[in-house]
Amino acid sequence: MLNVDNTKWEQELDEFGVEGIPHFAFLDKEGNEEGNVVGKLPRQYFLDNVVALSSGDPTIPHARAVGQYSSAEFRKVHQVADPRSHG
Repeated sequence: MLNVDNTKWEQELDEFGVEGIPHFAFLDKEGNEEGNVVGKLPRQYFLDNVVALSSGDPTIPHARAVGQYSSAEFRKVHQVADPRSHG
């Protein structure tokens, strides 16, 4: 989990292309992104993706799903000492 309001995570936000929140990146056991979902989506999308990854499937069923989301583009960014801090 990354706090989009904390500059500590700018590199990761850019790396994973976070443009909206919530944004979930699905990583394989080596840490490579296999897909992502952005926004409000059916719970089953997450479950299907997790099952596929844990089963070692070569692809996940919902690799690039987009639902309703809040834009991260205009977020208020500021430096905070604790990366888990929200303010």
